[in-house]
Amino acid sequence: MAGISHRKEHNRALELPEIISGVLVLFVVLWEACFMPVETGGGERQAFFNATHLLLCCLVLFNTAAVLAHVVAVICRRIMPARSLWTQLLVGLASGVAFLAPLWYQLPPQVYIVTLLLSFCVGGFSILNIITYWRERKLGPVKGRARPWSPAVVFFTGMVAFVTVSALILLTPGAAVEQLSFEDAFFMAASATSITGLASFNISEALTPLGKAVILADIQIGAIGVMTFSYFVLIMVGKKLALRDSMTLSGMLDQEGVQVVPSLVKAVIFVTLTVELLGALFFYFTWLGAEDIPQANLWQRAAFLSISSFCNAGLLLDSSYACINSHVSTQIAMLVLMFAGTLGFGLYLEGLTRLRRRLSGGRNPLLWSTHSWLVLRLTFIITLVGTFGLGLLGSFEPSAAAAANADTNFWDGVANFGVGLWNSVGRSAGFTLADIGEYGPVYKLFLCFLMFIGGNPAGTGGGVYAPVFALCVLEVLRVLRGEPDVVLHSRRIARNTVERAMATVVLSLFWIIGTTMLLLLLEPAIAAQEGGLLCLLFEEVSAYTTTGYSLGVTNELSAFSKFLVSANMIFVRIGMFTFMMIFIRQRDASPVKFPVTRLPLN
Repeated sequence: MAGISHRKEHNRALELPEIISGVLVLFVVLWEACFMPVETGGGERQAFFNATHLLLCCLVLFNTAAVLAHVVAVICRRIMPARSLWTQLLVGLASGVAFLAPLWYQLPPQVYIVTLLLSFCVGGFSILNIITYWRERKLGPVKGRARPWSPAVVFFTGMVAFVTVSALILLTPGAAVEQLSFEDAFFMAASATSITGLASFNISEALTPLGKAVILADIQIGAIGVMTFSYFVLIMVGKKLALRDSMTLSGMLDQEGVQVVPSLVKAVIFVTLTVELLGALFFYFTWLGAEDIPQANLWQRAAFLSISSFCNAGLLLDSSYACINSHVSTQIAMLVLMFAGTLGFGLYLEGLTRLRRRLSGGRNPLLWSTHSWLVLRLTFIITLVGTFGLGLLGSFEPSAAAAANADTNFWDGVANFGVGLWNSVGRSAGFTLADIGEYGPVYKLFLCFLMFIGGNPAGTGGGVYAPVFALCVLEVLRVLRGEPDVVLHSRRIARNTVERAMATVVLSLFWIIGTTMLLLLLEPAIAAQEGGLLCLLFEEVSAYTTTGYSLGVTNELSAFSKFLVSANMIFVRIGMFTFMMIFIRQRDASPVKFPVTRLPLN
């Protein structure tokens, strides 16, 4: 044991220079990206012509040399270096080669961005090593150590920290065309990270490419989960998850058993990147050469739209609206991406597992799991009911849209059902084909109901989730019928699962009503307007369900209301039941059983 301990201390002594230099690299690259101008007035590159970039180059080269010395020292002890160390060395070498390119000033501007990204990765390894050391020290055999944080606290802390850092970057001169207020920066970071889609300003006009990249990173990491992304990075660089980390992630993803955690994390990333890449390729080649679509930065807009659609984020660049409204193929592709995002990664994991077992010659179980069986049927039923309900209301309910089309014909009715399908599938995305404000109040309330139901667990959708709502309906039917259990797919649903579903729906209704009342008190001018109550209720439901639909009152909210809505989006992204568990600790079952009594209910 002494030899092993001595070896660990020796490794830490070797890693100390690379950790220090890596942290300095991270600070310098953030400073250069956020505070240093990228181009001169004439559009020429400033790379290697300012002191900050020269300092970054020297730090990266020093860090690469330190990692190389560490690898050599490990090999000299006849020990195979860990995969994380090899990955760290390869990233450092790539970054060093990019910095030492002999004809730097003749290379395209994109190379400058690549060096910043590689430098950011170099600094990221140092942060990972620091976290690893902290975790080892915290989990070590120290008497009287503090009680570990619950999964809810870990997820909530990670979300708040990620949103805060993103908001601080948006406040820097390099991220915005004009200085943003803190409430707007925090609101946009919270909206993107929670994949809600509500916007307090125009991101195309107000943000620079760095700011848009921050929003896109928030959408991507927020969709798959901050902690899921963090654990995926650890797995990919060769660091094994501790049992406590696996249990934490298993609790956040609501999966039984820690053995499925690595497979689920890899499935989440694989499905996300594959679907988004296919979507980006489809958009790019569909728009390429189209006369009505600007061809500048086509790849960027295609990637942004694909990621935002699959993640059900509801955020768009202005130039993408023309692509959506003028191309039916783009609309169909977005529907497919939004639909794919709401299904949930648990379904994809089971599908990939069955496919891998079939390709290897094995036999799959005859029946799919109850979760997959329920998700597929509920998604189809809700989409069908939502499409016909919204289509009928859009065609026959008195509204501004119906008044504008007084002489409706068959094709106008078809268009209403097409918009109904769009809003039904996008009940967790927030993309709009038509102005929702022109429809009647019943249409808006029914859309609120669809948003409240939302998508499915472990997916990119929001709401209370369709299986949760379905369990509540089945529980009511069970009580009315006098049956002992809720039965689905020839399986008895666990009692605590049904109780958790009922608690989630009840808490959600209380939360929406209370927050709407608070918004009415904070925004008396909006509340006094005609339909102000419905506007604020719609805004709250949209924020709570992380949808992003709005009736146009987001920009009119006060600073305190924006912070309230931002907190609302962050809280709900981790789940209402999980969020309440931060403040309420579950008690052990009491051995004392009290006498049963009845209360009059009628």
